[in-house]
Amino acid sequence: MELKIIHFYPDLMSLYGSYANVSVLRRYLEADEANPNSENDFGKNVIPAMLGDGERMAAYRFSGYWKDVGTLESLWDANMDMLAPNSESGINLYDTSWPIYARTPVRPPHVTGPNAQISHSLVTGGCRVDGSVENSVLFHSVTVEEGADVQYSILMPGTVVKKGAVVAYAIVAEGAVIEAEATVGAPPSDDPDWGIAVVAGGINVGEKAVVKPSAMVRKNVKGGEQV
Repeated sequence: MELKIIHFYPDLMSLYGSYANVSVLRRYLEADEANPNSENDFGKNVIPAMLGDGERMAAYRFSGYWKDVGTLESLWDANMDMLAPNSESGINLYDTSWPIYARTPVRPPHVTGPNAQISHSLVTGGCRVDGSVENSVLFHSVTVEEGADVQYSILMPGTVVKKGAVVAYAIVAEGAVIEAEATVGAPPSDDPDWGIAVVAGGINVGEKAVVKPSAMVRKNVKGGEQV
């Protein structure tokens, strides 16, 4: 049986998925990568190119979990969905009929200190939590020191949040270090410019520095500096 490309309907984006003949899909992906005018987006570029070339298309209604994570906000949302497996928008990581296989490296079990406080969060192997973690997702090998406070955030592998630092409504990429008493992000407010704060991989946010909501930090932040 020939596999077919499935068209995305914008008005039902969350209800539709796709599958394809691998050789056909690879050809279009390679052509898209070589096109300097492409945004390299599956829904905006690859699928329309297939449609334009007259590839055989079919559609089906998808009733499981699916989310487009093409923006930082949707990436944050998708991670928060893992904390709400019983809601309509949530994803159940423990559904035995649909196992999810991750590439998480083998690490020791996560460790919590005597004064640690963790609530409604996912904490992966290799993590050391001595501070407070609430409604957050911690990838492997994350360190949250005593007195640090992490809320509604995603901390990717190897992130370090030092004593007294606050990380709220933020995405902190792999290997970044949030120094003592620094602040990254803030809870939602009426400010129209409010958004998820993002710290890129390997970045150092200096002691007592402030990374404002919606900020995108791609270079080191000096101690006491505001960005």
